[in-house]
Amino acid sequence: MSAKDLTTREWINALIEPGHLLVWALRYYVKVNLETVFCKGQIFAPLLHQSRLRDEAFGKFWVAFSNQITRSSDLIPVLLSRASGTVLDVGPGTGTQMPLLRSPAIKTIYGAEPCHGLHAELRASATSQDVPSILENLSTTKEGVFDTIVCVRVLCSVPDMRRTVQDLYTLLRPGGKMLVVEHVVNPWRTPKGSVIARVVQALYGFLGWSWYMGNCCMNRDTTSALKHAADRDGGWESVELDSWFESTPMPYVAGILTKKGGVN
Repeated sequence: MSAKDLTTREWINALIEPGHLLVWALRYYVKVNLETVFCKGQIFAPLLHQSRLRDEAFGKFWVAFSNQITRSSDLIPVLLSRASGTVLDVGPGTGTQMPLLRSPAIKTIYGAEPCHGLHAELRASATSQDVPSILENLSTTKEGVFDTIVCVRVLCSVPDMRRTVQDLYTLLRPGGKMLVVEHVVNPWRTPKGSVIARVVQALYGFLGWSWYMGNCCMNRDTTSALKHAADRDGGWESVELDSWFESTPMPYVAGILTKKGGVN
């Protein structure tokens, strides 16, 4: 979907929308810091425990925000309907996607959520949805154990995105699928991209987007990282990735990458 698919008003709103989110997240950050200092008496916490407070603030923001995401949310149900076997949901957030992973083709669902501020909500959701386990450290997981790995709005915030994608690739069984819905850097050098949207991405980054939004980065070339994750095995069996909303500051890539070695 490009600028041709959006009216001028819709495109302008798309440019401004991340700014609203940034202000919203900033309010939670300020609130958490003030409560910590004045209600809990932890005067030096904003200096000594910045990471914890950022995590807590983003967790509260995401709990309030995650159910209100539009546009990109339409990409998720159809994609997750392709999940099967033993599934790893990377960055499940508060568990809002769990109802979409109730197919009879799925045997077991696991979740790995890096934001500790979301764990309480996630555990409650996992209990209500009968998800048997929540993984918090993938480094202890054996290679080649998952039939499906789901990445929805998570690769933007992991510390080393390319390394993370490569590690996730090793966790896939031969013939396994990686299902992704991720926002990426604006493809401004292509006909469907937008120089203005790319500049707006840079502006939001300058204003503290990553700091207040749980380490989320707007400028990651996730598509390239996904495609090259399988290079050591000669590439993926198949890559089915589509681009969406390319004219906005929040363009998405969505689709399925299948690992070689499956039974024909």
